[in-house]
Amino acid sequence: MAKKLGKAIIKVDGKVLQTLPGAKIDIGGSERTTVVGANEVQGFFETPKQGKLECDITVGAETSLDELRKIEKATISFECDTGQIYVGRDWWLTNTTELTASEGGKVPLVLEGPPAEEMR
Repeated sequence: MAKKLGKAIIKVDGKVLQTLPGAKIDIGGSERTTVVGANEVQGFFETPKQGKLECDITVGAETSLDELRKIEKATISFECDTGQIYVGRDWWLTNTTELTASEGGKVPLVLEGPPAEEMR
């Protein structure tokens, strides 16, 4: 059987994030909406959609929540263990950095920006 995605390495400006399992990326692009007329489906129209990366990181002595919340104009990469690499440029952090005092100091991160590219 062929290998399937099991884990991803996420980088922000070249720095590897210490992520927990379950990271996900929506590479963005054009989102299509179906146009339904009175008698038939007439087609679709497109609207732009941002790329979005969501992950949870753990916190160690070297982790700075202040640095994380200042992320903007960043280059992000989502490197799959199956070989695909998705890169987003000029991305920013959209959420606040909320720290949970368990599970390794979990902090959820949501980054968004222009659509990501597959770089394989």
